[in-house]
Amino acid sequence: MKPAARPLLAALALTLLAGCASHRDIQPRATLKPPATLGDAPLPSQPGWQAQTAYWTQFGDPQLDALVGEALAGAPSLAVADARIRRAAALTDAAESALLPQLSAGFDSTLQRFSEHGMVSPTYAGKIRTNNRLALDAGIELDLWGKYRRALDGATASHALAELEAVAARNALSASVVRAYLEFDRLQAQQRLVDRQIALRQDAERLQGIRFSIGLEAEIDRNLQQQSLAQLRVERAQLDERLGLQRNLLAALSGQGPARGERLTAPSLRGELDAHLPSVLPSDLLAGRPDLLAGRWRVEAAAADVDVARAQFYPSVNLAAFLGFSSIGLDMLLDPKSRVFGAGPAIRLPIFEAGRLRASLSMKAADYDAAVEQYNASLVEALRDVCDQARGLDGATRQASLARDTLVAAQRGVDLMETRRSKGLASRLHVLGAQMAVLAQERVQTDLRAHRLDAAAGLLRALGGGFAPAYNPYTLTASAGQP
Repeated sequence: MKPAARPLLAALALTLLAGCASHRDIQPRATLKPPATLGDAPLPSQPGWQAQTAYWTQFGDPQLDALVGEALAGAPSLAVADARIRRAAALTDAAESALLPQLSAGFDSTLQRFSEHGMVSPTYAGKIRTNNRLALDAGIELDLWGKYRRALDGATASHALAELEAVAARNALSASVVRAYLEFDRLQAQQRLVDRQIALRQDAERLQGIRFSIGLEAEIDRNLQQQSLAQLRVERAQLDERLGLQRNLLAALSGQGPARGERLTAPSLRGELDAHLPSVLPSDLLAGRPDLLAGRWRVEAAAADVDVARAQFYPSVNLAAFLGFSSIGLDMLLDPKSRVFGAGPAIRLPIFEAGRLRASLSMKAADYDAAVEQYNASLVEALRDVCDQARGLDGATRQASLARDTLVAAQRGVDLMETRRSKGLASRLHVLGAQMAVLAQERVQTDLRAHRLDAAAGLLRALGGGFAPAYNPYTLTASAGQP
């Protein structure tokens, strides 16, 4: 046998031995669910859907804009997300470096006694001298099975995942601030209306007291008025408490102490928010949500991990080389005759590691299945979220229209009662009663307005919160996520 053929035969024999550790029966089981498979969701007809960025600015309230800005600038949760991005970037650099040749310089000097029965010159046998080496060492592992390339793909996917999770966290935080501020606005409006109701009830109770004193009013009627007034005062105290809690919540969301909440003034929100959808929502529109894109990258990272675990079953081939000096005793280290150099391959094959490798591959396949099913569940939940918000917006709009008719009728009742009073057919108490009916309807309108604004903001949040998929600096291939 020719000497040159021996390394080739050795490599072939090692490759055949790889059959001892088989992975053929270990495969991921889950399948990604494309958004289109969910069908198109019928929605209440809305003209001209359009993506929105920083949608809360449509409210036209500088105080809200400031709160959202403070939250996005100083929230600890976002700082954690940024730290994860930096960590993922570092892992990507580390994975990329594995594909490149490694070069290192080293100097070793070991004081030792040389054996008299070893492979050393009789000059040094039995003596204590230093064994020295000064050299450059280079090496590279040939990525024959794509182990390091897929590890780099996985690290890149994890980097994209971290960035998209940060975007999703920003969207969730801004949505929390907006919702809290809308509730703050609703409570302020309800407080003003309750104050007006209390004023009317006090006026009515005073008039009934006069009528009771002259025998024109039964005590039970005056007592009922007093009960209503007491209930309104309790409700006013409850609103004070809830407003205080809402101030604290807004301060916390903005990353500041309770003093920030105490400085909040009455909101000045616009009455409407531009949030529209087509009559039919294509399900694949949801694929642009940052949390769903993050889920896809999580699947891609898991798929890369499966491929890396599978590649561990195959031989690894390393090429190594060194160049430098080696000597016994420092005095001769840099002598030209102390020069050393060498180069050659090294092949490693796991033969008795099948149990560990199969367990690792099974674990990675299970992680992949979990990532896929998590994405599938998130996709279904995202579609439900959008439909719920759209239904809520449509329902609030319809209810507001119906309640507006009731309010108009109540206001007409005040006019009619004033007319009857002018003709001596009704008293001031009747007019106050009609005015209280108007205030009750105005409170209903206030709640419906808040519901409508909250649903509109929720719809924009559910569609990605203004996130544009073009932000993503990475591209998922058609085969991404398939290990």
